[in-house]
Amino acid sequence: MSLPLILDLALGLIFTYLILSLLASEIQEIISAILQWRAEHLKYSIEQLLAGDSAESRAAAQELANQLYNSPVIRSLNHEARGRLARLLRQFLHFIGQIYRTVTRTRNVFGTQTSGPSYIPSEAFAATLLENLHLIDLQRLLTESRLGNLVEERIRLPVNQILNDLRISTANEYLLDPEIRQLEQSLQQITQDFQARRINLTQAVSLLLNKIDSFIEIAQQSLPPENHLSQTFLKRLTFLRRNLVNSADELALLLRKIQPTLRDLVLILDAKSSIYQEVSALAAQEDGLIRELISRIKPQQVPPRLKDSLLTLAEQAQLKVQQADEELQRFQKEVEAWFDRSMTRAAGVYKRNAKGVAILIGIAIAVVLNADSLHIASRLTTDQTIRDSISAAVSQLANQDLQDLQQELNLVTEAVDNSLDQFPLPIGRSPQVLDLQAQAEAEWAFPIPRRFLGWLITGLAISMGSSFWYDLLNRVVNVRATGNKQDISSDS
Repeated sequence: MSLPLILDLALGLIFTYLILSLLASEIQEIISAILQWRAEHLKYSIEQLLAGDSAESRAAAQELANQLYNSPVIRSLNHEARGRLARLLRQFLHFIGQIYRTVTRTRNVFGTQTSGPSYIPSEAFAATLLENLHLIDLQRLLTESRLGNLVEERIRLPVNQILNDLRISTANEYLLDPEIRQLEQSLQQITQDFQARRINLTQAVSLLLNKIDSFIEIAQQSLPPENHLSQTFLKRLTFLRRNLVNSADELALLLRKIQPTLRDLVLILDAKSSIYQEVSALAAQEDGLIRELISRIKPQQVPPRLKDSLLTLAEQAQLKVQQADEELQRFQKEVEAWFDRSMTRAAGVYKRNAKGVAILIGIAIAVVLNADSLHIASRLTTDQTIRDSISAAVSQLANQDLQDLQQELNLVTEAVDNSLDQFPLPIGRSPQVLDLQAQAEAEWAFPIPRRFLGWLITGLAISMGSSFWYDLLNRVVNVRATGNKQDISSDS
């Protein structure tokens, strides 16, 4: 068999596989859109991420995933066309999907919804998960409560007690009255500024310490310096101030005591933890948001695998930050990276599943169209006219961009039909094709029917995808053109 014949044979097979691959791609895209394979696989992957390998946690993971999908951020990612016609088409597709789930006995993975997004950014997932678990709000409220206790129990009440002792000793109940009122107003204002998020925790504690220092300085100026009662009062205030914070390390330790660590936040999801008991006790004492939040947290409904994963991510985040105020941002980044790693693995699973579906679709097309690779190769080998017709059609397509080829599939099909309309195609179920296949089958010595093997080869070839065959088509055309130039040069 000469090289030009081999190239023409390869060209004919590749061209046939290219056309059938384009058809298979369109069919797979239509099925994927109707059954929402991408969106369903994403939802299943998120449920698997939340539940881990525990079968007992699947129900809790499904419930949590449904809550995430009902959040405004993720719900806004599910873009659906508007208008009456689009709405009718969407209802029809949902009806088809419902029939498919009924036949296959599978659940509606979107819960009460009929569809979901096909892609969720890691930032949206992390923010929605932390918001749904109320960890950020609980940290804020618990920090506010601890800061309020610090101001009340370790600053305001002790300072007033020290001042009252001085007033009793000096028999002057109005001593330093404007100064103590100013201090209390300042302490209250700092607490309100922190609650309104105008300042962070580090700034709030620093301001509190500055106000105590200012009060001590004013007291030194207002009280008689030689009076031993005044000296005792100032020593007690100084001791109180030093007992709060006396160095940068003590300031960092105080901040850690006030603001719950990331590990503490995750342990709120454990009903047996001390931090959960602290929050529950606080909710029992106070009305408002913290009682509402603690009522929404149901630790027993949070998958254990999720708790373990978040605890590991929290510990990793704490090791990477220097200031407590940066922990939440770092924690969210760790959750985003965790989600991205999981979705990378999920994408690999989806590609493998899509490849399996592509093989099934390819075999179905081969059977329906009777695209027998063995018969096609035999006809191309023996029929010069078909080879020339395919070569003429290929020469019109070899230099086109693949995207343009897919967009102009109808024009391509028309061009092929015009080139081959007067010759019997090596595919289809025409009497001539079936007769030639029957003749070849009679001479076939293997136990597997010849056409079955040909269909299988075609199906596997179609599953390779139109991109693969188009790229290979261009390579073969380039080799064939190079060979022609060499032949011309040798003839001259």
